[in-house]
Amino acid sequence: MDPEKWAGALGEEIRKTFRSPVPGLLQDEPLFNLVHVDPYKLTNVLKGAQNLIFVTSLQGNSRGDQVLKNYFTDESLQRIESDSNIYMYTKEDEWAKGQHILHLFQKDNETLISKIASNREKLQNHFIEIDKQRLKQAVYKAKREKIMENRLLKEQQFFIRIPYGYEPAISNDKITWLRQVGQPIDKNLFITYTDYNSESAFEADNIIKLRNKKWRPYLLGNDTLSYNVVQPLAALDSAVINFQGKYAVTLRGSWKLNNDSMGGPFVSYTFVDEKQARLYYIEGFVYAPGKNKRDLLREMEVILSTFRSATELENEG
Repeated sequence: MDPEKWAGALGEEIRKTFRSPVPGLLQDEPLFNLVHVDPYKLTNVLKGAQNLIFVTSLQGNSRGDQVLKNYFTDESLQRIESDSNIYMYTKEDEWAKGQHILHLFQKDNETLISKIASNREKLQNHFIEIDKQRLKQAVYKAKREKIMENRLLKEQQFFIRIPYGYEPAISNDKITWLRQVGQPIDKNLFITYTDYNSESAFEADNIIKLRNKKWRPYLLGNDTLSYNVVQPLAALDSAVINFQGKYAVTLRGSWKLNNDSMGGPFVSYTFVDEKQARLYYIEGFVYAPGKNKRDLLREMEVILSTFRSATELENEG
């Protein structure tokens, strides 16, 4: 976008949208790494970026403005001037394979700022979903743990695509803990279920109580008294979402050992399989001291999104 607009209110709105902090992390990390480029200096090398955002306000006539306007036909520019409802369009594979481009535009700065602010979550989710699709390809590029997948489907009546390298730390009645231990990053999947009795099960406090209760018998750390709990003093982000077509509550926050400083972030989904009459709680959590956690949590989300109950698999054929 034009450098002067980047330095002003329009640029500030772009930064608020794409540099918003990832919810649930103890240390702030932005949703995306955002780099400003003067349109006049957009080289062929930069055109090869996986994600590009072009921000065009027809207000102004700087050199950068002129370059951005040249991406539109005269007919398109006239429509932008006359129609305040349109503000975005997307393109794929414009200059590189797998590339995603977002154009944001309006007749003036104020109108464009308003459009971006009122559609902030939509714009964020656009690139979050793109990022997850790329992650999914990377996570499952290697072979999967299909023997373990089939065993869980047979014994626990649910399916999840398990990336290579995950091993069962616990797998018994109503509790499954899968772990990919590495240095210095430890990735974990925790799946449990109970009978569904009341809508109150979806309240955040009750979800945490269920989660901590299920973890309580299983030890972590270097002594016989350490177990995993949701960190009570950390910010907890809760939201109602559609998870694979089901009403669900997602939580994002931090876990810790009850008597130790060891901990990290987690993301979870709570939902009901009506045919099984089960309330499922599925979670991905990581231990990665000194590392950024954003991309690790998105990887956990990608894996958790492959979860299906046995009845859902039957319905999908």
